[in-house]
Amino acid sequence: MSAFRRMILLIFFLLALSVSILFLFLPDYLQPLPPAAAYYLRDLHGRVAVYPADSPAAEPLQVYDIYTRLLPEEDVLALQQGVPVADDASLQRLLEDYGL
Repeated sequence: MSAFRRMILLIFFLLALSVSILFLFLPDYLQPLPPAAAYYLRDLHGRVAVYPADSPAAEPLQVYDIYTRLLPEEDVLALQQGVPVADDASLQRLLEDYGL
């Protein structure tokens, strides 16, 4: 086999190897972005409150009679950070999960 053919085969091999490696890591980058949050759920003086996503420092839209001290610790920590909520259906589902 000539040196030229070996060089071409080596280039194709390296190209195939690099494409294979690329596809190993590419699916992480192709994941769809989560929908933008419409609301944030937060702890407000021991109760769950919903805030608009565009101005989380504003007054809450509503405060629910869901007491955070009764929730699991991981939920309380998430609420202290702010739980993003994509839409009304997701908001209702989360509130039901918290015990509304």
